[in-house]
Parts: sequence; structure tokens; C-alpha cells
Amino acid sequence: TAPPSTNRGSAVMAPAMQEDGHASASSGCERTPLLGGLALLTAPPSTNSLVKDERRFPAGEGHTLREATVTQSAHGLLIDGETEEANSEACCGGVERTAYSILARLPAIHTYTTLAFFIYFGHVWLLMQRPDIAVSIVGFFMLYGVIRFWIMWASAFHGLNLLQKYDSRAPDYWQKQKRPLGSLDFNAVWHAVIVPNYKEPLVKLRQTLDTIAYQSIAKQIVVCMAMEARDPKAKETAEILQQEYAHKLGGLCYAIHEVKEGEVAGKSSNENWAARCVKKLMVDRMRINPDYIVITTCDADTFFHPNQFACLTHHFICDGDNRYHRFYIPVTNFMPNVCHVPGICSTRYTVLSIGRMAELGCPISNPFPLAIYSLPLRLAERACYWDPSVIPEDWHMYFRCVFADHGKVACTRMMITVGTEAVEGKGYLDTVKECYDQSVRWQWGAVDFGYLLVQSVCNWKVPLAKRISLLFTAYDHHLLVVVMCVALITAPFLYGKIPVLFNLDFITGQQDLVALKDVMIWTWVVHCIFHYIFMCFSDYSLRTSVLKDRLYFDVSPNHMGVFSRALQLLLFPFADFFLFVVPTIHAHTKLFISSSFNYVPSAKMGCRLTGGSKADDKV
Repeated sequence: TAPPSTNRGSAVMAPAMQEDGHASASSGCERTPLLGGLALLTAPPSTNSLVKDERRFPAGEGHTLREATVTQSAHGLLIDGETEEANSEACCGGVERTAYSILARLPAIHTYTTLAFFIYFGHVWLLMQRPDIAVSIVGFFMLYGVIRFWIMWASAFHGLNLLQKYDSRAPDYWQKQKRPLGSLDFNAVWHAVIVPNYKEPLVKLRQTLDTIAYQSIAKQIVVCMAMEARDPKAKETAEILQQEYAHKLGGLCYAIHEVKEGEVAGKSSNENWAARCVKKLMVDRMRINPDYIVITTCDADTFFHPNQFACLTHHFICDGDNRYHRFYIPVTNFMPNVCHVPGICSTRYTVLSIGRMAELGCPISNPFPLAIYSLPLRLAERACYWDPSVIPEDWHMYFRCVFADHGKVACTRMMITVGTEAVEGKGYLDTVKECYDQSVRWQWGAVDFGYLLVQSVCNWKVPLAKRISLLFTAYDHHLLVVVMCVALITAPFLYGKIPVLFNLDFITGQQDLVALKDVMIWTWVVHCIFHYIFMCFSDYSLRTSVLKDRLYFDVSPNHMGVFSRALQLLLFPFADFFLFVVPTIHAHTKLFISSSFNYVPSAKMGCRLTGGSKADDKV
């Protein structure tokens, strides 16, 4: 039956039988099976907790399920969601959108102005009039780059060590870890996993759900397939998946999102609707305590560690009262199919994976969520859920929560890997093009710098140190790094002839004049050699330990020899330039021309089993 016209989207939930296929009774209450193993009490007890004996789901408080949901003809579809509230971000007299649109041009202005000064004005004026200032600017970039380099690799090795330490796949590993006295019951926490997708191949969605169904606490997980009404096969796909996986999980439902006026088609608007539907179902209907619900959002090609949600539960409990002000971020890894894409793309995704590992392994970094992350339902409610009018959603949602929670929000790092595939097109050149296009889309995230700037200026309830930290991290990632890379590449040719006084003998104190070009080239050579050696070691260590035997990770050294892989990684300078620097400048240019874009999902292979078999189904 079609949902009422008053609903802007639809969402349905089919009852799934318990493991024995029968309803059970406890304390005189009749239970109706729902959500593949959960149970509704048609005669609820007076207290806000289920009876503690003979229940059909894990122990713990906060599981009270009262009053059966109305039977739908379209089982599993949620047809209503949490009511949208007024925009709580109004801080500029109602002209926020105009301010964001104007500031969307800021990245391009910053990039082109800085490079114009350094490449043209600096070369014409500084070189002739003030070479000392030119050397100072180049020296600053070199010093900052060298410091970043050694901090990154020290953090990468520390992060690798932590990943190996916490890679245990024993089902009860995290349940046995020590937690503060009086902590929340491990089995009391519920996980709502939102899987946004649009015209994704069924086999790809099955892979993602397989890694969720194999979780050590699968019965505490409710999956919501966030479908798009624009997809003609959305309902059919969701119902097939529901029949296959509902009994393996705590439950599986789906929401169908219809884009309405003021929304942008994409992951953020889809998540916004799905999260509201999940809240309406699990809290308002099923009466699950919202304090014990954690929302996880992922991509359609996400391959979770088998203890991902047990690890998340452990950290959620250990954070105590701070848990309602936390984002939980695992180490995103882009290497499941890294051996099946062109060398330049494979190298780029390997660098990204190592970089993310280093970022979360660095104790002084300020990491932001990336694609796959978790947060308490309470925090999502406080921020009025996801912003349906934007495309970049991970950083934006984090900033949204920070300002809604007056700066109390921080990230808890989970040193456990979660995989997402590298883009893969129809052939070599098509894959390289898809990888480039994906890099451009990622750099659209620079549009959030304007949002962050406006909110930082207007929200004085957020501590100044927190606002400065957010601004610096966003500026460093989206604006500074690209101009620094171009500056360091061009500096030897523009300013290389400037003589620099160097202390060549530390014992005698002898000084000599050396061309700046020679200093820069030798610095490049030394750091490139170390970078290459460290990268080969980290890649091999990841593929032979942390990622070994992971479901749907085809990274075995047997597939690609050590020598051929080492040759492939030599492409890292070209991968960084053509798949990071150029796409970043391209994205900034597009943002300057227009801040409105149509989101296009990345091309991914429909299926590839660990053994390397392929399927023809692609998107």
C-alpha cells in the first residue's frame, strides 16, 4: 500500500521471527516477534525495563518494547519519521545560506591568491627586492612540511601497532575488557546502522550486510537500508535483503527517501530521513531507551571488522557521561580491492589509508569523521539530525553537532579498521578518471570551511580554543596543504638561485654559501627515500597482518608479489600530484563558479570475492 501523501518519504519494518520461530512468554506477558529476534510486549510491565528471565534478546536495561506496531502491508517499510524542527543554526539574521554561498568562493580565492603571490609577484618582486623574505617563506613551508612528515610517520607506526594490538577477532574479546565499576551493561546498548544507497548492485549491498551479520553482537544491531525514491528498484531490493538478513540481526528495516524542496539529493539528506524514521520506530514505538542507542552511518560498500560494534560498545560504555558528546571513528581503509585498480590509483588509496591510520594514531591530532562513523542518538537529536541541503556530510554533521552541543563534542578513536572499496571503472582509463572525479568530490568538502567560519564567529557559547582548533584543522586540510605542495614544487625553479648561508661544519663553524635549489633538492631526495621505504613497510604490514583474511579484502601478497608491489608504489609522487593537488584546485575552481552540484556515486565493482572471482554486475 502506498504511504499517505502527507509523508515526504517512506520507511517499513517487517516482523522477523525469533530463532525458534515462536513467541515466548514471561511474567504473564505475551510477546509478538519483531525485528528478527526482538520481541514486543503486548502487556507491558509497569517498570521501564523488561523482565530479566526468559527474554529472547541480550540482557540489559533500556529494552522495554511496548505496544505492537500497526501491521503494514509493505512489511519493513517505515512510513513516518521524527518531525523536522526549525533550523537551530540561524545566527546571521536569516541570511546564513547567502553567507555560506559567498564564502564557498573562499577556497578558490585563497588558493589562487596565494599561488599568484608566490609564483608571479614573489618571483618578480621578492626575488629582486627582498630575497630574505622569499627565503623565509620557502623555509617556513619546508620546515612545516618536514615536521608534518616525521610526525605523520611516527604516528603511522604507532597507529599500526595499535591496529595490530586490537585486531583480535575473538567473539568475546571486547566483552572481557575491563570497564569502570558500575558501568552500563554491555548488552544494553543498541546499534542502529544506516546504509545509504542509490542504485547500488544487490551483491554489493549483500557484502556490506554480510560483514554486519558476522558481528559478534549482531543481535544488538538494527539495520536501516536508506533507499532513494528515485531508484525504481529501491523497494524490491530492500525487501529481498530483509528476507535474507532480518533473522541474522537484531532487525532490518528500510526507509525510502523522497527529495523535497530545499533538499539536495545525496547521502546527507538520505541519512537525515532514515535517522528520523529509526528514532520514530525504536524510541517512540518500541520504547527502547534512547540513551542506549548509537547510530552508525556507512557507505554501501563498507566492510566492517567482525568486532567493530563490540569495540564501539566498549568505548561507548567507558566514556561514561561523556558518551553523549562523542563521535566514534574507526580507521577507514581504502584497500579491499587495491590490487585490482591501476597502479597510480592503488598507490593513492594506499597513501590515503596510511594517512588515516597516522591521523588517528597521532595523540596531538584533531581528527574529524570520515565517511563511516558513529554517534549517540541523543547527540543526533540535539543537532536536528543531518543537514538535507548539503552534499558533504561527515565533516558537516560533526561541525553541526559541535555547535549544537556548545563545543562539548569530541572524537573517540577506535583503533580498528573498517574497509571501503577503491573506485573501479570499466577499464584502466575509466578507473583513473573515476578516481580523479572522486577526489574532486571529496575536495568539495572545502565548502564547509565557510560554514565553520560563520558558526565560529556567531556561536560564542563554544569555547574559543575549540573554535580555533576546528578552523586550523579544516584550513590545514583543505586550503594550506595544496598551496604548500605547489609552492615547494615550484620554489627551486623560481627562487633556486638565491644563496643561503649554511653552517657546513658543526665542529669548526665553517660557513659557506649554498644555492637554495640545492638545499631543497637534497631535502626532497632524502625525505622521498624515507617516505618510500616507510610506505612499502606499512603497506606490507597492513596486508599481512591487520587486513589478512578479512572478509571481502583481496590484499594477499600472493596476488601481487613484493617486488611488483614495491615498483607500483614508486608512483606515489604522480599519484599525489594528479590525484590530490590537481583535483583540489579543480574542486576549488568549481566552487568559485557555483556552489550547487549534483552528487554522482562512485563506480564500484558489483562483487569480488576474496579469492578474486568477479561478477558482471556494476554500477
